[in-house]
Amino acid sequence: MTVVTETLATAEVRSPWREAWRRYRKDRFAKLFLVMFGVFFLLAVTAQIIEFVEIGQGNDPTYDRSLAQMGYEVSPGKMFEETHHAPTLKAFPLGILGLNWNGKSVLLHVFHGTKVAFVVGFWGSMLSVLIGMTLGLMAGFLGKFADETVVYLYSTLASIPYLLLMLALAFIFREGKVAEWYRDLWIAKYVSLGLFNIIMVIGLTYWVTLCRLVRAEVLKVRELDYVNAARSLGFGNFRIMFKHVLPNVFHLVIINFSLTFVIAIKSEVILTFLGVGVDKEPSWGQMISFAKNELMRGIWWPLAAAGAMLFLLTLSVNYVGDALRDALDPKLKD
Repeated sequence: MTVVTETLATAEVRSPWREAWRRYRKDRFAKLFLVMFGVFFLLAVTAQIIEFVEIGQGNDPTYDRSLAQMGYEVSPGKMFEETHHAPTLKAFPLGILGLNWNGKSVLLHVFHGTKVAFVVGFWGSMLSVLIGMTLGLMAGFLGKFADETVVYLYSTLASIPYLLLMLALAFIFREGKVAEWYRDLWIAKYVSLGLFNIIMVIGLTYWVTLCRLVRAEVLKVRELDYVNAARSLGFGNFRIMFKHVLPNVFHLVIINFSLTFVIAIKSEVILTFLGVGVDKEPSWGQMISFAKNELMRGIWWPLAAAGAMLFLLTLSVNYVGDALRDALDPKLKD
């Protein structure tokens, strides 16, 4: 047996995903921000449990409980027993970030805002990715009429300012027949109309970028030898697209998902701040919207808490997405 044969026999065969993980682990900051993202995910998962924390007033599923009398806000770090209208030390874990103008825990609202951010980010990005990926594959691979239709569609959407488009769709879903139709669905018991509207608005507006990228990449991939070999074997177009072409452009899908995740969270904050977003669940957008009226009285901590959480989650997702791009791009070599 030659030296080359022995080397090949003993070499570790890595799958593409294992190779991508090996590249990702080389970046220390990428691992740090991945841990930070995991912490946010745990907060989102446990938000429902934290909602039922016993604070001496019973379990209140409406998370409208007050830890102090209305109008007596408590700043972070202030000793509760030294505040005349503040609660006792028994409520300290929930009041560590202070209380807002009506005595509600800022920490509790931050936790629930994290849950809303992940729901909007995940499902909004998922819907956007599914639309953009499918239309991009069809336009790039099928060509002709399909390509012209998709290009015309995303060119039209791209010519409209995204904020105006999102506001228009939000009003349509909020006040039109879609709202009546949604209230009759079983999912309406678990997801409010405002949250559903945000997810639909994000999914229907932010698929354009991914569609362009996938279409451009598929136009190159469809001329490769393995695609021509699949055609010669009699495989159908949809089988070739989803089984042979899609895996070679899937790194674009993963990277775009992470980018859209951040955009979805920011869009929820903006739309809720403008009054057409989430209405029943406590979100970071609601915290910022309510806090703007209290800044003149010096009540800064609700705005600071929501802004800090938004900044840290955005930073972690952006860095993880950038590291994933470097790890998953097949053109990059060590």
